[in-house]
Amino acid sequence: MGFFDKLTGTKYPDSGVAPRSAEEVRAALLAINGPGVPYVVRDGTSSGRASTPAGR
Repeated sequence: MGFFDKLTGTKYPDSGVAPRSAEEVRAALLAINGPGVPYVVRDGTSSGRASTPAGR
């Protein structure tokens, strides 16, 4: 862990944790979207500007 990681709050996974595929991460992010949350998560692939933007 580097000095700047401590300042920025960067965390790393434990050893032996397998990375998730991009599709699994995208599905998990889109699943947290709903009417009771103070943000909007939408699939931005159709606009070509971002893969999964989040905003207020």
